[in-house]
Amino acid sequence: MFLLDVTAGPRQGERIRVKDGATVTVGRLVAASFPIPNDATLSGSHFSIAVQGHICLVKDGGSSNGTYVNGARVEQVAVQPGYRIKAGHSEFLVSFQPSFGSWMIPAIPPGWAEIPGRGIQAAQPGRFPTNILFTEEEQELEIPLPEYIQRQQIIVREAIPHVQFAPPAELKLPDAEGAFAMRAQFAATGGALARQRQLYVCKKGIVGIISMTTIDTEMPHVDKMFDAVVAKAQFEPEAVAKSA
Repeated sequence: MFLLDVTAGPRQGERIRVKDGATVTVGRLVAASFPIPNDATLSGSHFSIAVQGHICLVKDGGSSNGTYVNGARVEQVAVQPGYRIKAGHSEFLVSFQPSFGSWMIPAIPPGWAEIPGRGIQAAQPGRFPTNILFTEEEQELEIPLPEYIQRQQIIVREAIPHVQFAPPAELKLPDAEGAFAMRAQFAATGGALARQRQLYVCKKGIVGIISMTTIDTEMPHVDKMFDAVVAKAQFEPEAVAKSA
């Protein structure tokens, strides 16, 4: 996910988040994705930011006063972290954070590799390919989070009859409507004992889940990594529009 921090102008201190596959427009009109109506030097739809994978493309929208990247006026250009965009009296600093849906983490940990769009996986030679996956529900939750977790366990038991779940542990997380930590174990292929840790978070009615799956012998190596990832992960879902 690319981030544009507003470093100058009427909306200084705010941040634009642009997910993979998304396009955000910036301009004076309220119809813009990120409107800045108090900057009279902006055009109605001044410029757009489109993200595809690790490529962020800035395109001028035919503005009167121009869009500038690192001091040069541009029509269309790919930007990288550290680049600065200026439009009217507003300025933006570009940065990038690995993201998976509405989940963001500061960086891919050393010795781990990105699973595009899904999460990260341990990539050290000779070690089990432990993965940490980030998922979310697309629809707003209509039942209490503990009941949602129970239903998920029923689905898992249908696929893995002898799975064992530890009781969920409730957590207090800032801005979260609910959060629980989970542990489970089951017999994996080849007779190894598989272990799983999960974090369930509900924000804006949307449930986000972080899941780590590994084998018993890897737990001492990866347990602290999971804690570190969870501590710095951000879940920022967009509110789901309700039908009339």
